[in-house]
Amino acid sequence: MIPFSYAIMDDEGEVIRKHRWSVKEAKWFTDNNPNVKVVKLEVKKEPTQSASEIQQELFNLVGKALY
Repeated sequence: MIPFSYAIMDDEGEVIRKHRWSVKEAKWFTDNNPNVKVVKLEVKKEPTQSASEIQQELFNLVGKALY
């Protein structure tokens, strides 16, 4: 799932809505809506596993193939 990257804030600092925008989309929105506060959210990236690690994890879950 793609994480949210930007949020629209109200006057009290509460998040109104979250969006999955690119930098260009966020810039376009802020240029066309100067009175709306938009903040960039911190995106946490999960470490990726190698194919052999995934294969070993699946083998541990499922077991040996029957064929």
